[in-house]
Amino acid sequence: MVSQRLTWVGGEHEFALPIAALRALQDARDAGPEQIFNRLRLGDWQIDDAVQVIRWGLHGAGMDAGEAAKMVTPLVDLHPLAPFKLLALKILSHALFGPGDDPVGEARGVTATAPENGASRGSTETGR
Repeated sequence: MVSQRLTWVGGEHEFALPIAALRALQDARDAGPEQIFNRLRLGDWQIDDAVQVIRWGLHGAGMDAGEAAKMVTPLVDLHPLAPFKLLALKILSHALFGPGDDPVGEARGVTATAPENGASRGSTETGR
């Protein structure tokens, strides 16, 4: 699994939830990744849903598990909870669904170009 670099209250870090980290998360929360995702998404979450996703996301991207735990827990005491929830949703979403589409940048694939006036060729031609 490819990690993603995210900025959060702890700084800028790589996060990933490969299978081993997902299993550790499941064990820690006694719930599957999509259950945790839905709890966070629907507002039926517990603080450790977010904390454990972030912790195992850091570890899954290469940080020592103990170091990840020591980093996350104190930050939760110092900041509002909503940013942790949103971060956990991003981490889980990446693991479950892959990276999102990049709406900015060059179009990929074959595209037809319309004339500058915006009319399509088929609608402006006469049937001569």
